[in-house]
Amino acid sequence: MRSRPRLRTWGLVGVALTAAGCGGSEEREFTPESFIEEMNANGAALELARALTVNAEGVEVYAVTFSEPAQSATGEGKPPADVGGSATLIVVADAAGAREEFARCEQAPSLTCFRAANAVLRAEELPAAERARITSALESIETVDD
Repeated sequence: MRSRPRLRTWGLVGVALTAAGCGGSEEREFTPESFIEEMNANGAALELARALTVNAEGVEVYAVTFSEPAQSATGEGKPPADVGGSATLIVVADAAGAREEFARCEQAPSLTCFRAANAVLRAEELPAAERARITSALESIETVDD
């Protein structure tokens, strides 16, 4: 079981990505497709699956799968069928709504939460190599429109 400080560390990724928005620029707004496309352009290897449900606010919740295994620190990857873990993506109207969704996500001890602009990615049982790959992709994407 992951400790609370580790989950909060992932929250800092979202904070760091939005801090760049201070200074008059507007924060970017993703669609589910554009978020996955941007993440994949930065090495995430994610696939957007079907919408699973609609949450209480009327926002669709999408399944996300890993299209290839991440390499471990030793350079070894798991076969795609054994990548493990599951993820969901919620893309809300604006960054303020995403901050609220991210805060709810952080309350769940079994979830690892990521946020960029108006998108929140929630993952369960995420292997360390996958977590590192997603974090790296998040740190690389532009979330502020200049």
